[in-house]
Amino acid sequence: MDIKNISGKEFKKMIEDEKDNLEIVDVREKAEYDLIKIKNSKLIPLSQIGSRIDEIDWSKKVVLVCRSGSRSGYVASMLVSGGKKVANLENGIYELYLNDCDCLEKDPECCKEYF
Repeated sequence: MDIKNISGKEFKKMIEDEKDNLEIVDVREKAEYDLIKIKNSKLIPLSQIGSRIDEIDWSKKVVLVCRSGSRSGYVASMLVSGGKKVANLENGIYELYLNDCDCLEKDPECCKEYF
């Protein structure tokens, strides 16, 4: 099974078309998540993914996200090797931020130093 890498554009379309059937899992740390996050995403940091895997709703399409797509890509490869079907947001939240996606919630002080 291969990892499905998706672009920000594909992700936005998924949100528009399948919002209720998406499980968006953010693998960043809490401090990062508090700065900027995708609406209705679930925070499960990379360091906790192994012990919290049961919190993921596998009946939905699972999309993993992080700042740039690197950490979420790593988690995606681990999950795919374990037989799970996931997608990775290829360029992470950064791409959504650059395109001013209305899917983001951000702290007013975000994001000059974060990206």
